[in-house]
Amino acid sequence: MDVQFPLVSKAWQTIKSLLSGQAPISSDSDSIEGKLSLKEITQLYPRNKPIASEVEKSLLYNPIRPDRQFRTDSTFISSTEPTAELSSELSSELSSELSADIGSDQHLQKLSEQTNQNLVTTSLAYDSLFIGRDIQRQKVIDAITRWQNNKGELTAVIGPFGSGVSSFLNQFHYQYHLTEPVTYLSFYHAALSTKEAIANLCYCFNITDEPKSITAAISLINQQDSHIIIIDDLHKLMLRMMGNYQALVTFATVIMETRQQHCWILGCETYVWHRLSSQYSITNFVKTIIRLDYFSLLELRDVIQCKTTNIGLILTHDGNEDAEKTAFEQLTKQLHQVSGGHSKLACVLLFNALTEDPNHPLSIEPICTPDTTTLKQCSDEDLFSLAELYVHGGLRIFQHAEIFATSVEQSSLKLEYLSRQGLLKAHYSKQDFAQHNYVITPTLTRLIATHLVNHNKLYL
Repeated sequence: MDVQFPLVSKAWQTIKSLLSGQAPISSDSDSIEGKLSLKEITQLYPRNKPIASEVEKSLLYNPIRPDRQFRTDSTFISSTEPTAELSSELSSELSSELSADIGSDQHLQKLSEQTNQNLVTTSLAYDSLFIGRDIQRQKVIDAITRWQNNKGELTAVIGPFGSGVSSFLNQFHYQYHLTEPVTYLSFYHAALSTKEAIANLCYCFNITDEPKSITAAISLINQQDSHIIIIDDLHKLMLRMMGNYQALVTFATVIMETRQQHCWILGCETYVWHRLSSQYSITNFVKTIIRLDYFSLLELRDVIQCKTTNIGLILTHDGNEDAEKTAFEQLTKQLHQVSGGHSKLACVLLFNALTEDPNHPLSIEPICTPDTTTLKQCSDEDLFSLAELYVHGGLRIFQHAEIFATSVEQSSLKLEYLSRQGLLKAHYSKQDFAQHNYVITPTLTRLIATHLVNHNKLYL
């Protein structure tokens, strides 16, 4: 079976409309052929119900593992974005727990710590591969080597949501855990005071008796055995609420004054990093800044090849190897074009196009493109809310209310409306509706960020 593409389908639809005397369907219509609404994309991943099939599990949830090595042309693939797959799978587990009970800060902290430990353990057990990122990976290795040679400086890895920053950082735990003490920490709560910032940093060393001042914290942390400390989700420190500035200053001061004893590697979203740079000149204190981006065409091709190796996908039925290879190249080119290199979105669009029939090999229908009509219909007020949700990595209702100086009830209605449009994923609290937590849908991060930039709501 030859691969069909939406451009051909849309052209034929237009021709049929003209021949029948009907007006062509508007390109913004929800029913247009070859389009997939943002709400439908949101419903495809992550699912709240059990995974339906091995194909879905392989494409959307499983990390790429060593037994899925393959060759393309003359290049042996020994690496991949382990990806947002690994991080997202565990994030989904946390999300389901939060949906069931998000009642107290202590409960959230416990879940966060448990999830971070699971993330590290899982990455070690699965020994995921990595595609691309060779230059960036070497820069991190060089930074760690300089620290080992008593020339420690701060290192930051930045990239847009969905580009694999968390997965990239987690690989270094696996690489160094046998030779150096390594700790991976992902913030769940934003620190809003000096005390909270110190507590977060002390947690990296399992210090339970928290020091009372910044000076005492620096002294105590410098007394600990040398560690590689990987702190992910730095955007969670960017919460624009009372006390946040002092917490940021405390955090920056402590890691700056302990960088010779401990190797601090920070992970942050690109737009948040630029906001931190603009407001707090954070780049003046970070020696090495390593930038990730979404996958290139060749990198995405390798990811899709790994993902489809074991699911029996057949693009052509004539048994011609060259024809199959050409069809696959066309498929990956289109997936890259519509996803912009966002691997999870590409996998969701591919999964949506697959046709499973017990009596026939797995086949593929035309790849749909995301329909951004919902975003185009958003008001400025909606877009400002999306922008704050994006840079904070999510907000609870009461946090949104404080940032926008509005009532909790109004914020609740606003966030639930955006969730119903498919733009947000909601994690509900049984105890207090003000604790409902909303995040940008993982598969839509690139689409939403691009729209916000084009409408002057996000800035580089």
